[in-house]
Amino acid sequence: FFSRLTYENILSPMILARSGGNERTLGLVNAALGASGILGGILVSCRRWKVSPRMEIYGAAALSFLFGDLLMGLGRNGFWWSVAAVAASLPIPFITAGQRILLYENVPLRLQGSVFGVRNAIQFGTIPVGILLGGFLADYVFEPFMRSGAPAAEWLEGLVGSGTGSGMAVMFLCTGMLGFLASVLTGRSRWVRGLEEAEDI
Repeated sequence: FFSRLTYENILSPMILARSGGNERTLGLVNAALGASGILGGILVSCRRWKVSPRMEIYGAAALSFLFGDLLMGLGRNGFWWSVAAVAASLPIPFITAGQRILLYENVPLRLQGSVFGVRNAIQFGTIPVGILLGGFLADYVFEPFMRSGAPAAEWLEGLVGSGTGSGMAVMFLCTGMLGFLASVLTGRSRWVRGLEEAEDI
């Protein structure tokens, strides 16, 4: 859900706003996102190491949020935004692969169609919600806040810079921290550990 608030919605406006409308910079970042996703898929298919699905899902998600989102917010030029795009997109195929393994090995064959259908409905159902909420937060909360001159806004300017797009950069910082914490806590939860233990029985 956190990625819907940013990558699905405000990434392009933020980069255009912070690069002076430079379309080449935006194209470079989008290319980095796509290419690193493909590279991640190749690495998943060619890997020789064994990792538990739980660690693969939540470890990769934590790394994506920590290095991708945070660096996307802190970066101020095309190079760092592209590095952030690689850090955010490269782990995604590992997350997808881990999810499939965990579900295939724990859900009875006769129920897999229904379970995967519900999972996809929940996953893709968050896209319009994230797009609407992300745009609202950017236009009416974070961008105005960064123009308010509040002490917290001035402190954040030291991290992300000032001007148009700085509020959206702060949104990336927020999703990075929240996504990282959610990934770590969920990955360590008793319920998720129980799924992995059931798989080993």
